[in-house]
Amino acid sequence: MLKKLYFTFLFICGSFICAVAQSSVRVVNNDAFGYGEKITYKVKYNLYFNFTVGEVNFEVAKKPEIIAGNNCYHITGTGTTYGFYDPFYKVRDRYETYIEENSILPLLFIRDVHEGKYSFGEYVIFNQSKSMAVSKKRTQHIPKLTEDVLSSLYYARTFDFTNAKPGQAFMLTTFIDDSTYKVGVRFVGRETIITDLGKVKCIKLKPILVVDRVFKTEDDMMLWVTDDANHIPVRVESSISVGKIRADLTSWSGLRNPMTAVK
Repeated sequence: MLKKLYFTFLFICGSFICAVAQSSVRVVNNDAFGYGEKITYKVKYNLYFNFTVGEVNFEVAKKPEIIAGNNCYHITGTGTTYGFYDPFYKVRDRYETYIEENSILPLLFIRDVHEGKYSFGEYVIFNQSKSMAVSKKRTQHIPKLTEDVLSSLYYARTFDFTNAKPGQAFMLTTFIDDSTYKVGVRFVGRETIITDLGKVKCIKLKPILVVDRVFKTEDDMMLWVTDDANHIPVRVESSISVGKIRADLTSWSGLRNPMTAVK
């Protein structure tokens, strides 16, 4: 059903998407990720003890998708709770983005969310050259160089932290639920952390969040990414009303660069 709705939406908006010309918007030096990359995380809930409650997977398709004449990375992100925890709070989330290869900007975004009793589907087509977005609800102007939720994660991996100073912010604009927000990360420093994979050399970042919408304060989350050319998130930790949620990297394949951060 989701696929049928998706292709119907694309057909209706066909004249819009054919006008997209992304390659002239910007060129990003992407040495962080490429086609065929897969990364997996275990999600843990901590309340005195750690409980592994689910899994998150990110996958870049093995070859480009051609959208309106542009080579695109087709990236999929899924989040799933394990069967034992489904009676308490079942999660079956799927995110997809098609981002133009040179600009690392989205052309299409799809979201299919099922969390407990809540379900939501979203389809967005972006025309970055005209600074417009078409969703199921409306057509609207957006700021230049606007990312979607999933493409934001991959664009952020291209940030250069080589000479970053503590407190320095790296910002971007993201499109969430028919609105745009300024988000980003703040460089904290470098740190070696202990994981199930062993010791990992990391860049420590504090995400700059959408306060009063998704999180209560900017201090609700901390992020560690590999201190190598891949900039893969190693650990994401977030405070919630009771306890903490943590996602830890467990496996990877198809990396663009050797994994040199794990010792």
